[in-house]
Amino acid sequence: MRSVSAFLVIFMLTLSQYVSGQSFSFRSTKWGMDSNQVKNIESSSFLYSKGNSLYYSGKLSNLDAKIIYSFTSSDQLYQTFYVITLNSKNPSLYVNNFLILQELLSTKYNQPVKKSVNTINGKTITQDEWASNLISDNLNLETKWKTDNTEIILSLYSINDELWIEVRYTSIDFNKKVDEEKKAKLLKDI
Repeated sequence: MRSVSAFLVIFMLTLSQYVSGQSFSFRSTKWGMDSNQVKNIESSSFLYSKGNSLYYSGKLSNLDAKIIYSFTSSDQLYQTFYVITLNSKNPSLYVNNFLILQELLSTKYNQPVKKSVNTINGKTITQDEWASNLISDNLNLETKWKTDNTEIILSLYSINDELWIEVRYTSIDFNKKVDEEKKAKLLKDI
């Protein structure tokens, strides 16, 4: 009986390691993949490559989104984005979609570690005032979650009267590597 219990424990540990090893960082990709691996996996429409980033046109459920993959200078995936635009200029629709995404991300990643509502003038506003302040470029909403290896930030903002919802995923480990690469390059240049 003891050997059966030991076998079950070992089997469950092995299975949990296999399942956790199969989890993805973003869509069907994992942090550290190179750009060719991402190109082979991503099924959305390729738009272009710029610098160390790949740009795709795709969907996040029924929302049109630009999907962006960013790589370190050594070609390792470290950051990804959904940049969502709606077929409307109505700020209330953007606020509503932001709140829906916030709820869904909280369901997936638990409670956020930080929520912020920032206005340019520093005024405190209520949720009912978000839409009117958003259209006047006076509002930036941000919610942040953290997992063991990823920081997820949901943002809603306006730039030059264009409204944007962004969901950014950043590898905690590889982002440190990017910071070190930037420091080394700056040190070399100064």
